[in-house]
Amino acid sequence: MSDQHPALIRILTVSVRAAWRPPPQLTVDEWADRFRYLSPEASAEAGPWRNARAPYLTQIMRHLSPAHPAERIVCKMSSQTGKTEAILNFVGYIIDLDPGPILAIQPNVTPMGEAFSKDRIAPMLRDSPTLAEKVGQAKARNSASTITHKVFPGGHLTIAGANSPAGLASRPIRYLVCDELDRWDITKEGDPLLLARKRLQTYRARRTAKELIVSSPTYADLGVCAEYDRCEQHHEWHLACLKCGQTQLPRLEHFTPDPITYTCEHCGHSHDLSDEDLVKSTGQWVEVKNAGESTVGFTMNQWASNFARWDDTLAEWVQAGDDPARKQAVTNTVFALPWDGEGEKIEPSLLSQRAEDYGADCPSEVLAITLGADVQQDRIEVEVVGWGANLESWSLDYQVIPGEPTGREAWDDLLDLYRQTWETPDGRSLRACAMAVDSGAYTQHVYEFVKRARDRWVIPIKGAAGMERDAIAGDIRQQNRRAAKRAINGKPPEILGVDAIKRTIYHHLAARPGKVGFCHFPMGRAEEYYLQLTGERLQVVNQRGRRAQRRWVPIHPHVEALDCRVYAYGALLLYGPDRVKRAPEKVTQTTSEPPPMPIKRPKPARRSGYASSWRR
Repeated sequence: MSDQHPALIRILTVSVRAAWRPPPQLTVDEWADRFRYLSPEASAEAGPWRNARAPYLTQIMRHLSPAHPAERIVCKMSSQTGKTEAILNFVGYIIDLDPGPILAIQPNVTPMGEAFSKDRIAPMLRDSPTLAEKVGQAKARNSASTITHKVFPGGHLTIAGANSPAGLASRPIRYLVCDELDRWDITKEGDPLLLARKRLQTYRARRTAKELIVSSPTYADLGVCAEYDRCEQHHEWHLACLKCGQTQLPRLEHFTPDPITYTCEHCGHSHDLSDEDLVKSTGQWVEVKNAGESTVGFTMNQWASNFARWDDTLAEWVQAGDDPARKQAVTNTVFALPWDGEGEKIEPSLLSQRAEDYGADCPSEVLAITLGADVQQDRIEVEVVGWGANLESWSLDYQVIPGEPTGREAWDDLLDLYRQTWETPDGRSLRACAMAVDSGAYTQHVYEFVKRARDRWVIPIKGAAGMERDAIAGDIRQQNRRAAKRAINGKPPEILGVDAIKRTIYHHLAARPGKVGFCHFPMGRAEEYYLQLTGERLQVVNQRGRRAQRRWVPIHPHVEALDCRVYAYGALLLYGPDRVKRAPEKVTQTTSEPPPMPIKRPKPARRSGYASSWRR
């Protein structure tokens, strides 16, 4: 047997020895400083790792060491802080000195899990000699390692996706590494984090388990923020003032532009860009909470990072402007702060109070018109929305067209409304450029209507729920090949990420005059319209056995007006919002011939699952 399976015997022998090996004396940061090498394709400074490059990672790595009593370490950190390197050093240390089974979870296996393995793990194993001799190359002869499963003496590293419960419910693990927690999806089987933690129970009972959570935040009551808040210890990375010596967690309000200065909140001393490196060298972890030692949280933002400059960080915020999506991205990934949900709670009375007299059926500022139609059992509700520059909008009309969708009369009225001409005070004649019709119910009747309209911009759509979906989530060919056979004139229904669009609409409703997306409403609109338009709220929903999630929850029995606005905005996105920026005469349509389709559709997927949750 020794001649046939030398590699297997070697692994078994080393594994048995490793099981009886005493705990190592080195800490994770000491190991990294001595044995870790940075790869040229994964780092701008290839060569030996030096803790001095990112001194704020040192204490985190010490808490990850086996001698430290901390069992769970939560890092709520921004981008450009090197937090992924802490994960890699932890994994390298385990493989080399304290082996055991590791489960590393990415938001998904493909592409993120595989990219993490190929771009970060594999180069580290190749270029760090002490690791290269312990882990075989993936798919090499006599090797049990693959891209997502690395075998080493005494343990293994499994890379799984949070969206794949099968990879989270198997053998016991000693080490759990969770990356980008706030990008994880909740599966039908429950919260991936809870599923993974169950696998730690065997080693946790022996007090030898370690759990590392690393992520930038999204909302205060979810994900890494919730995990951080539950920690017994809190540590913040502070910078010291060069004049008074007191420390503070750097925040946006400490910085002023033109010229860029960083002001101490204690003594008011201002530091300019020439002081940046010296100020950052004063960085230190400050303990702001201590109620135990088994769960420890660390938070740090990009202002204090050695891998980002103050002027670049401030520029990211300035460039975000009034775009809520970009502002949230900077708040989460740069400032490491939760988004406060700006614009996600709108009082209907505030909208109705600002209703105005347009002075015409269609104001001069309108450059394009779209319609959104919601199909109900005994009626079709539709809103006509005019769009101007910077996504400024005017509600031009809202109609409830009576009639069953199984008949033809209501559909004829809807088509007449779509083909209506709107006159502006400056003498232009506008016709709607696109209309989105909900095909979630009465699907076949919607398809027949679209076919009869003979207009490529009368678009059947299906709404797909899920905060992780993009506003334009694709066409139905990406969701179900069988459904593609029902395509109309070769153009299948579009999938709208309705949750993402609702967030955008609520931000627009909260916008001030002159800001991106400001919404206008006409005099005389019924109060019920405003109640429906603001009839949902983003709330934290707790379900047994599942992690809390933010979901749109109805607070009014009818939300047809909100759905119509979602579809009208979706029609604009499909048509191309950039066209609204053109000169008025180029937006005006005087013929029934639609302009060419501007959207490049993705190729149909060979295999895909049917979308499991549709919004009406």
